Amino acid sequence: MINPVSSIIRASTREPNEKLNILTFPTHERYESMLAKTGHSFYSYRAEGIKDWNETYAKLPDNYHLLNPELGNEQIPSHVDFDLVLSQNKFGQFQKALELSKLMHLPLVSLEHTLPVPQWDGDILDQVRNMRGDLNLFISGHSIGEWGWEEQDDTQVINHGIDTDLFCSHDGERGDEILSVVNDWINRDWCCGFSIWQNVIQGLPYKVLGDTPGLSEPAASTADLVSAYQNSSIFLNTSTVSPVPTVLMEAMACGCAVVSTENCMIPEVIKHGVNGFMTNDPNVMKQHLVDLLNDKGMAKEIGDNARQTILDRYSTKQFVDRWQEVLYSAANITFKG
Repeated sequence: MINPVSSIIRASTREPNEKLNILTFPTHERYESMLAKTGHSFYSYRAEGIKDWNETYAKLPDNYHLLNPELGNEQIPSHVDFDLVLSQNKFGQFQKALELSKLMHLPLVSLEHTLPVPQWDGDILDQVRNMRGDLNLFISGHSIGEWGWEEQDDTQVINHGIDTDLFCSHDGERGDEILSVVNDWINRDWCCGFSIWQNVIQGLPYKVLGDTPGLSEPAASTADLVSAYQNSSIFLNTSTVSPVPTVLMEAMACGCAVVSTENCMIPEVIKHGVNGFMTNDPNVMKQHLVDLLNDKGMAKEIGDNARQTILDRYSTKQFVDRWQEVLYSAANITFKG
């Protein structure tokens, strides 16, 4: 049974640096694996319409607990005094997170990984834009702008973080296949650019990983995915509506030379001609791929610069430190009901 009194007592007695108990939802396995590095305890609410954790993408961290969806709200452990509720998208999670935060008298943190869908009409867009938590987080300044919000006290940016110990480069030979990693690529052509890839990749060696029936299967494990990055000299990203694909940054961390579309927050990560190449012209994109295939020295230099970018700006430490700051700040927000 949900007891809001325990939350009220917890908020008044919690020590300043005490580890937090956070109620959240399974969303993006590798992102949440990074989030778990904060050391807090995460309890993942599960229900129909909310995706489950897939260990193919990341092993479940020891401090991340999957609750029993068959119990409804009773899955929330009564012996745990929670500090906040964390929603990680506005498509099914936010409504439930808002309900639970009110029932439990807890502050609501809303993190949004995605961008508005271009096909939405104005009414739907306004409805989703108005889903606000006590603290609202986005993964880039570009994302805030696309949602029509402004960066202020209750609206902040937390940059992506990549586990650079796991996603790392190596000194071995790299193959000539141009790697892409996308799930459900054909059905998500509108945001992931499958038709762009089809046009550009003709006549070139390639490898695709991801759960796309009729085209590709996902890597069997995270270790296999890392190996695929490390054995590829070139990574191709054709996304059109994505703040920044995590796989692009993982590929950079593994020393791949990246060729990408130029949109959303990708220009915040890639400096053209230095740590990757960007263009929305398919012919130019193909020429960059051909040039990299023909010049392994350039591919290595671009790949080395790409990894250094991730180390300098998107490291585990930077990600964890920023989340620690935000989570402790959010936990101290007074519940307003």
